Amino acid sequence: MASMNPLVSVGHRPNVVQIVPSPRDVRLARNVSEDEHAIVTEPLASPTGPGGAEGFRNVAGSQIPVPHTTNVYLGTFWGNRTFVEEFSKAIVENGYLDPLQELGYGTGSGKYLGAVNGPAIQPNTQFRDSDAHQVLSALIDAGTLHVDDNSLFMLILPDKVTSMLDNERSCDKFCGYHDSFKHKGHDVPYAVLPSSLCAGCGGRLGDFTAVYAHELAEAATDKVPGQGWIAADGSENADLEAWILFGWGPPGHTKRFTIQGYYTNERGDTIGKWRPATAVPSPVKMPGAKEKAIIT
Repeated sequence: MASMNPLVSVGHRPNVVQIVPSPRDVRLARNVSEDEHAIVTEPLASPTGPGGAEGFRNVAGSQIPVPHTTNVYLGTFWGNRTFVEEFSKAIVENGYLDPLQELGYGTGSGKYLGAVNGPAIQPNTQFRDSDAHQVLSALIDAGTLHVDDNSLFMLILPDKVTSMLDNERSCDKFCGYHDSFKHKGHDVPYAVLPSSLCAGCGGRLGDFTAVYAHELAEAATDKVPGQGWIAADGSENADLEAWILFGWGPPGHTKRFTIQGYYTNERGDTIGKWRPATAVPSPVKMPGAKEKAIIT
């Protein structure tokens, strides 16, 4: 099992892991089936149990209070776009992020605002981080996108477009990343999500939805990377649980979506229970409160 430490240098934020590493680069990659109850009910069986991330703390209060999330498609989606839109609304609104609000992490479930079509990126080309800034700036200036303290933009790349972060290539060193840049006085948080069809990122649509969940959890808690919740080694909350994949969905369809959890000091590997999107989560405990070690 590889340590996360060698990945801390990936990305231009010093000492912060901004990426979803490829499955081969993490300590443990596995799917959790229904008969593996221990990893769900006893998080110490997961990569990081309660209190297991040294120095995990809020550095400077950079969170997205109520994530208002928009998918920005930069060309034809390589899989079932209707399914991804259903997933995106669910993962933002149906309880996945509720524990972050319940436990006092400065964020929680939000609102999915839908999708827009951005400029199409041609196959067999590279998409650099500077391109992400240019695309989002142009869409904001044109009024296609609105930015405020709750905004989060998910840039979804077509197949055969390589995302470049510094000199690292997607599907080789990473399967997605998030960051933020300044535009007209606003911090603009975003994630870049390449196709997961390549073998290095799993090759399935479920791997893509897991990467989406990873970046959503990290952006919500560490809006400007390194200024929100991170561990002493620079790991963000979803880095600590990368590629531990769960089925998640409504009653009767509990495996509809493939996701991963995120770390909290109180619960270790954490996933919010599915709930109707109209329900309002109630705060129950603050960080440091004694709590049974379970995933909700």
